[in-house]
Amino acid sequence: MKLEHFSHPHPLVLVEEEIDWISIIYYCSACQERVEGSYYNCSKCDFCLHKSCAELPREINHPFHLNHPLILYEKSQYPGGFTCNSCYKAKSKEFVYHCSSCNFDLDIRCALLPNLITGDLPKLKHFSHQHSLFFLQNHFIEPQDQSCFACEELISGPVYCCIDCSFFLHQKCFELPVEIKHPSHRKHSLTLLPKPPPHPKKCSCHLCTKAFKGFIYYCSLCDFGIMIKYTFYDKVIKSENHEHPFILVSKPFSFVCNACGTDGKYCFPYVCTECDIAIHKDCISFPWKIKITRHEHPLSHIYFLEEYEGKNKVCRICWDEINMEYGSYRCLQCDYFVHVNCATEKIWWDKEYFEVKNGSQKSSEALEMQASITCVLKKEHRGEEIIATEIKHFSHEHNLIFSDEIKDDICCDGCIRAISTEFYYCTECDYSLHKFCAELLRKTRHWGFKTILTLHYYPIFFCYCCRFVCSGFSYNHDNDVRFMCIRCFEVPDNFTNQGHQHRLFYDWKHDEECNSCGSKRRGFFNRCKECNFFLCGTCTVLPLTTWYKYDEHPLALTYHDDHVVDQCVCEICEEPRDPNHWFYHCEICEYSVHRSCVLGRSLYVKLGLTFTYDLHLHPLTFVKEDFDYFKCNRCDKRCKNVFLKCSESYCKFACHLHCAPSPAWQWQRFDKALLVSS
Repeated sequence: MKLEHFSHPHPLVLVEEEIDWISIIYYCSACQERVEGSYYNCSKCDFCLHKSCAELPREINHPFHLNHPLILYEKSQYPGGFTCNSCYKAKSKEFVYHCSSCNFDLDIRCALLPNLITGDLPKLKHFSHQHSLFFLQNHFIEPQDQSCFACEELISGPVYCCIDCSFFLHQKCFELPVEIKHPSHRKHSLTLLPKPPPHPKKCSCHLCTKAFKGFIYYCSLCDFGIMIKYTFYDKVIKSENHEHPFILVSKPFSFVCNACGTDGKYCFPYVCTECDIAIHKDCISFPWKIKITRHEHPLSHIYFLEEYEGKNKVCRICWDEINMEYGSYRCLQCDYFVHVNCATEKIWWDKEYFEVKNGSQKSSEALEMQASITCVLKKEHRGEEIIATEIKHFSHEHNLIFSDEIKDDICCDGCIRAISTEFYYCTECDYSLHKFCAELLRKTRHWGFKTILTLHYYPIFFCYCCRFVCSGFSYNHDNDVRFMCIRCFEVPDNFTNQGHQHRLFYDWKHDEECNSCGSKRRGFFNRCKECNFFLCGTCTVLPLTTWYKYDEHPLALTYHDDHVVDQCVCEICEEPRDPNHWFYHCEICEYSVHRSCVLGRSLYVKLGLTFTYDLHLHPLTFVKEDFDYFKCNRCDKRCKNVFLKCSESYCKFACHLHCAPSPAWQWQRFDKALLVSS
């Protein structure tokens, strides 16, 4: 049976037999799901459609958009993809039901939910929102994508949603009573409010003292309010993480939680009478085994360890002391401890890493440690070591040859640093890699990410950690627009720096200025616990030495200037320097300069690299010019320092890096950038 489908130029043939999964895997071009069962296939190319997707109606009337019919298209009608107006997920390659008059879009799964197509969809008003809400018993909203506006918890199960804006309520939150009596405030009833009233001083829950989030129950006479999660309590809670049940104490009082070690100020604790412990309600659900991105091994929860009595440990996330008389998470394989509240921070807790059930560990995502070297062509024995002397690498089209000669006049195309150790080079073009860079894992984990990162090669990208414009290797998640250069990837979550006497650790809650440069928001911020010293991501990866074209000696990174403030002047721009900010200095010539003046923002861009991009019809080359002979074709200002220039001698096209279209160098990958030559 053949089918002429609007989305494909060739006839499609119906295939009834099962696919041999060992030999081939097909994905449906309509929904991007794996093909199972009957499907339509193109004999001339790898185009496939589920039978159900191939038979989708080309036009539908939908209750979410009653003004106009929705038309089925084979791709997004906007550059870069679309966002479904039902599940609010970003899509790029799927079929879409679209209204061109209103720019309204639905992916095919949301558009064809049975209760939506039949119109059997409850529509109700709620006092907390100005629009009508639709009830969805079944939906495709990913839990990590949206939160309930009432309880601030992630969406799961039946929900009420607003189609006009991204507003969601759990069914149980939608059905909350407007007025309740609560044992923590017996004098008056508490009224449900969608947001807390304005307070001149305090605006926090009276039971947990944390800032209000979402809906609250409130008494206006006493200015008393609690978050809705403290509204209803179970008398007894059985937990898989503890052998005995926890019993609610019906009268609130202050205590120190045995599970997390923090104060429970005037709240309702749960107690285990067998173990003589009292804990917060929220702490009951914390797992006894957890995986965080900051440590390679799983961590186990402990309430108390006798061998550490009187020997407090330091939390390896916040670097505050841990009181070992109360609960914490520890690694059973090494001396690693963290606070419970630090380990369960959303940014670090990798809930999908493994599932714990009946004491067994099951990995939810197998990490494939894929090598960057795709093929070893030749090997040699050198002493006790076997060296791959000729390889194929994913980042280059030619074979690479091993060399142990020191050549500091060339730079590595992976990290854009001088080569002074063993390396691989190409005999056909100017391409070299440190041996270390060539052996980097193609897929690996990093302490700052929950997802597996993939190593890519880009002619140019913007590293969001150090804020430098870079060339070469970048680690990022396949669907993520955050790029991390190799230099930042190598920085651990705690380290020592020559510019400071104490150990620094990554602080994701920073709100201070960098002591090195004075900036407030530059990539990953690191902090010293001893003296509250801050170091931004840019300053963390500064080179210890650099060169300036008019000085025959190297300039050393210097951390403080003892001269009088009036004498601190940059020799390049002749502007004043802050003596407390880091700078580069030549001791022989007594020559001091701003970091920005000698390094610029394109320190790690490989000059001479040529590539094609749709910014211009000819290949473009990174060049550095001292004189402003070229005018930027986009801003009409003169180009100087590092910029993009047409490689054809007869063409005068030039462009500042910051004038290139934003997707080209800031936050988007060079999908259309193909290396032409080096």
